[in-house]
Amino acid sequence: MANNSFLGITYESWQETCEMFLSPVNNFRLRQSFSMYIQDYPFTKLTLKDKQEIESLNFYTKYIESGAILFNDSVLFRTKNFVIKNSGGFRNSQLLSPFMFLIQQAIGLEVQKRYQEIREVDDNLIAFYSGNFLTHNVLYKNEYQDFSKWNNYYAVEDYPYFIKTDLSDYFTNINLNELVASMNKSCNKKFTPLQQKTIVDIFSYCGNGKYPLVQNSVSSSFLATRVYLDDIDVNLGKFINNLPNIQDYKLIRYVDDLYIWLKPKSNDVNQDYNDIRSEYSSLLRKKGLTLNTSKTGLYKSQEINEQLKKTIYNDVIAGQSNAVDEDMRETDWTDNIKEFIRRLSDAVMSNKLNKGTFENIVSDCFKPDKMIEFTGEEVLKYIIYDNNKYLQDDEIIINLDMLVANSGISFIYLSPQLLISMIINATNGQNKNRVIKAVLKQLFNRNREGLINSYDVMIVIQYLLLTHFHHPDLKEKIIKSNESELYYYIMHYCCNNFFDDFKRQNDEKYVSIINGDWKTYYLYFNFKAELDNKSYMEAYAYFKTYFDRMTALIAAYIEHADLNIKKYYQKNNLVAVYKNLQQNDTEKIIKKANKLRDRNPLVHSSSEMLGMPDWTENIKNMIKKLTDLIKEGINNIE
Repeated sequence: MANNSFLGITYESWQETCEMFLSPVNNFRLRQSFSMYIQDYPFTKLTLKDKQEIESLNFYTKYIESGAILFNDSVLFRTKNFVIKNSGGFRNSQLLSPFMFLIQQAIGLEVQKRYQEIREVDDNLIAFYSGNFLTHNVLYKNEYQDFSKWNNYYAVEDYPYFIKTDLSDYFTNINLNELVASMNKSCNKKFTPLQQKTIVDIFSYCGNGKYPLVQNSVSSSFLATRVYLDDIDVNLGKFINNLPNIQDYKLIRYVDDLYIWLKPKSNDVNQDYNDIRSEYSSLLRKKGLTLNTSKTGLYKSQEINEQLKKTIYNDVIAGQSNAVDEDMRETDWTDNIKEFIRRLSDAVMSNKLNKGTFENIVSDCFKPDKMIEFTGEEVLKYIIYDNNKYLQDDEIIINLDMLVANSGISFIYLSPQLLISMIINATNGQNKNRVIKAVLKQLFNRNREGLINSYDVMIVIQYLLLTHFHHPDLKEKIIKSNESELYYYIMHYCCNNFFDDFKRQNDEKYVSIINGDWKTYYLYFNFKAELDNKSYMEAYAYFKTYFDRMTALIAAYIEHADLNIKKYYQKNNLVAVYKNLQQNDTEKIIKKANKLRDRNPLVHSSSEMLGMPDWTENIKNMIKKLTDLIKEGINNIE
């Protein structure tokens, strides 16, 4: 079945993907987690009937196997997301339509089923990624905990040194063509050349021309970790194994964060460190990757918890089984929260509050003395998301209100997800909504003054997520006026059922006429992708071929005949299909369209288009005219 699909996705993989990501319908814990992420939130709006229809064989055959899913503008929508790095800056991340997100996950799952990982033959190499296809885990928390546990294990198991490494702009620098080539080379069942190209095209489209960084995308993380870095880890392991001073070693990876544990014969390991760093950097260079030397270093095993704290991911962890010891659950954290707010206020008043001091305050106020495997941030998340009874104190609410009054909302920028959640969850009692009103007032004031920035938008996103998007003024006055594409996403996929939106934008008449012809869908998607990239010559080359094929399909539908593409290479045959339309310039339009195609250097050696001063506008105008012809031709069918 997969060999007939240019997407390369089997029904089994589509069904599994739906089970993984559409389960919030009947899984409260997963729904609670998904409701905290704007990429995942739309899946909480589906009904059980929706889930059953989307994961059905009929839906797969009609839309996934044929590629018809890519003919729907509701599916092709994507924009930028607002995801913060540990450093406080924004990641270059994308926000995908729910169906495009599912397609991306299904491709990753299909690869996982076929890929034969070469690092698996070496017990010294362990690699974790965000989520886990094998266990159907769609959230990163468990995998990151296992990554931390393995590092803590080797810290006490006679490995006195470790090298912590990091890559610069890792996702951005992944070469999609090289990724897919490496992937297919080690697959037990090869993807066809067409399927390989389509995987590259879809991921490039999702990433706006680059490898896509998508919130909670198991697929992106799996391919970037288990596939792209597979041979690098194996070759680095072989190199370390041959170093005369290294008795034993372990490589523990979480995506681009690699920890190299060393058991040396002598404690003079500085030369080994330099050799390993140079070899790793050289291996990375061959794939266009760069070692971030400022975040790479040699450490003693006792320093592991401090280094792990620096790499912990900032994602919200609500509903992800926040790991805290039972003894910690018995602790009354109210005074810790009060001290936390007091320390924040002091830092604001002394003009010393920044990302570094904020992290130190969190660690000082919440890091358990006895439980070294837990960070202060993990404890604070546990309080905010799983046990907010410790926030229900009037003194806490009053001091939060004073903090907002004294510093504005800029302190929230340091950790928008965490702090806005804390403020919202601290709203019981006689001072209910006091702090929230103060925050919202400042947001609306900043909007009136034209001062809204990306951190303000992220605060609004978090507030809307926590209140299930029930604040019209925030959506209309702030999001719509400052981030129109985000507004579209929220209104179509978060405030409404995205499957209903898909069906509204799905023209069944077109689908009936195309009749499962995957080549038409392939041409249309590539046209849309090139148009989105503003590659107009490429877009027109795909579009004109799509127009000719679509015209042949319309004729076959009208005549109840088999598809005959060759017949519609001729202008007169193309014109004949649209002869009954009201507009009388059909022949002229098609004649110009053919001439424009023949001038395209991608089609004809004359390359006359290169000498045209306005070829971009000519192409855009012609695409519109031909699109209108198709539309009118289909509407004219009885």
